[in-house]
Formats: sequence, C-alpha cells, structure tokens
Amino acid sequence: MIGVAIVGHGLAGRAFHAPLVRRQPDLELRAIVARKAEVRAEAQALWGRGVACHDALEGVLVDPGIDLVVIATPHDSHAELAIRALEAGKHCVVDKVMCLTTEEADRMLAARDRSGAMLSVFHNRRWDWDFATVRRLVAEEAVGKVRLLESAVCRSAPPRSWRGDARMAGTILHDWGAHLVDQALLLGLGPCRQLEAWLIPGPWGGVDSYGHGRIVLEFDSAIVQLETSRICPIERPRWWLVGDRGGFLKRGIDPQEDALRAGDLGKAAEPPEHQGQLWKTGQDRPEAIPSDRPSWDRYYENIADVLHHRAPLAVTAE
Repeated sequence: MIGVAIVGHGLAGRAFHAPLVRRQPDLELRAIVARKAEVRAEAQALWGRGVACHDALEGVLVDPGIDLVVIATPHDSHAELAIRALEAGKHCVVDKVMCLTTEEADRMLAARDRSGAMLSVFHNRRWDWDFATVRRLVAEEAVGKVRLLESAVCRSAPPRSWRGDARMAGTILHDWGAHLVDQALLLGLGPCRQLEAWLIPGPWGGVDSYGHGRIVLEFDSAIVQLETSRICPIERPRWWLVGDRGGFLKRGIDPQEDALRAGDLGKAAEPPEHQGQLWKTGQDRPEAIPSDRPSWDRYYENIADVLHHRAPLAVTAE
C-alpha cells in the first residue's frame, strides 16, 4: 500500500483528493495536515481515527509510512511545500495551478530531479467527459480541420475565501483557466504562435483576483478562445467548435464533481439537454453525440501505477 498524506483540508483536499485517493485500492489515506484545530477535528470525524491529523507539514515528512504527499493549499504555498516534501524523499502531487511563477516551477523541477521522487500536477479534468469527447472529435476530424474553438466556464458567483486574494490565488485565470489551457494544448493543434489575455475586475469589494478572464491562443490554422468568469449570469456553451467541414456545440459542466461531492463518483450522469450536437456541412439538422465517459479515477490510478513501476506518468510537472 502507498501511504498518502493530504496537506490542506479545504474544498480541494476534502471534496476532491481525499475521496479519489480512498477509491484506489493501492493508495491508503493515512494523514491530513491542517493548521486550524477545528479543521483537523472535522477531518478526523470525516475520515476516521486511522487517519492522523497534523498541524504542520513536518509531521508527515518524518513519517516513514507516508510515501505520497498531496498539496491542496492556496496557490502561493505550492512551491515551498512541494519542494520540502520532495527534499524529504516523498513523492508529490500538487493541485493546480502548479505554482504562480516560472521561477517557482523551475525550483520545483530541480527539487524533483535532485530527489528522484515523482512530481505531478492534479489535472483531473483531462478525464472530463466533455473534453474527452471534443478531443476524440478533433482527432477524428469529425468537423474537418479545426479553425475556431471556444472553451468557456462562466458562472455568476464571487470567489470563496482565499481565491479572491491575488497574492494567494493569482488571478481567476490561475483557477479554471489552468484547466482550459491544459486541455487546449492537448488537442494537437500544433505549436501556439501567439497568446493574448485580458482580465476584467469583479464587482465585489476586497477581491483583486478579477471577475472574468479571457485567453486567445493563435495556432498555425486555428484560433482558440478560453474564457472563465464569475460575473456572467448568461449561459455560455462549454465548447463551440468550428472546422472546415462542420461544427460541434456542447453545453454543461462535467458531472463528476457533483457526483463525487455527493459521495459516489459512479453515479455521475449528464442530462439529455447537455448532449453534444454535431453539424456536418450541408446537413439541416445536427447529430446528437453522446459524451465519452472517462473517469476522474484515472488520475490517481495512474499515480499508483507509476509508484509501482507499472506505467509512465500521465500528467508530468513539465
């Protein structure tokens, strides 16, 4: 068994990492790190007495029963915590965004290389149903050569807790934006020739991480627009794809998050109105495209396989 410690017991640690770790037969959740006593008490009640709770990282770094440290804390702390874990010989998973600067990223890579330990970034949304479907359609050239693509996650709600503080979180583009960029770069559209980005302030006092972010990537033959918002009350398609032989439209956010937070990832279900629609040039009506259904389980399944020397790493730090 691979012993796992999760550093941070906010939304990411509590609702994403801990449940996904516990679903893997080769991984065992053995420790939680949280500074606040009330958070440690909550973790203890949730995960049981068999899970040790520490108030600082040192508690798990000296524990020979901990093989893998998962960093699920505010973004500005990722680099320091990951480097300390790697230097202690622990394998490490860092929640996205990996860190806030390229200098921090370089230091993390150097620490990994010195230690010989594994370092991965939690891009679970590579296994989103909508993205997997779009990736397949692009690979199959179902709409021909891609010319225009828009990928958007737009909501109307202020950021919670530290996510509104740019010093800790970066900008809104360091949240969902990290997933959208990662997905776009996996579509095989070629090297990106140019990038432009915009940030629009939100209407809330005390929030400096902005309310809306837009990135435009220019590839050799395609323009990709990525957009994430907390100030948008109007529904946007999750994906809008145009090629030289057709187009594809997909609404709705991947259902796995809601299912996982409700206690059973296996019950994820997509409503019929969120089914994708594929238009072929010359056709009057679209074709309904059922979503591919990969599982978020694949992320930690791969981590376990890597640590047992059964597979290459799916999400590298690079």
